[in-house]
Amino acid sequence: MYKHILVAYDGSEGAKTALNNSLAFAKAMKAKLTALWIGGYRAYYHETVAEIDEESKAIDSFSAKLKKDLHNISKSEGIEIEYAHLQGNPAKLIVEYAEKNHVDLIVMGCKGHSGLWGNDLGHVTDKVSENAKCNVLIARK
Repeated sequence: MYKHILVAYDGSEGAKTALNNSLAFAKAMKAKLTALWIGGYRAYYHETVAEIDEESKAIDSFSAKLKKDLHNISKSEGIEIEYAHLQGNPAKLIVEYAEKNHVDLIVMGCKGHSGLWGNDLGHVTDKVSENAKCNVLIARK
């Protein structure tokens, strides 16, 4: 049924729940699994060039940590997890990535790092579920 599953992954508890669900689906359906982190959005205005460099290093470091964690999970679960990292508007880029890469199912946690919006869905999850052209599974604990 599903050939390519995309999991939105930022390392948060909600994303870990989504990853566990996506692993189960990918194994059962022998589907390709891609983990996508949309993060490291750089502000337009910085005080100094050093701030830009520092922020870039922090983004690269966090991305490398996610990639390493996913590699370890991939090895322990016996399934390949492709990793991708993009910067920009999370909801828009998740939907665009899914369309461009022929994703059949997007799996997301109900909340990521930001708990600012609502009690049920995170802002990004809500926007993706409204705009994606494929199925979206919202994984809860």
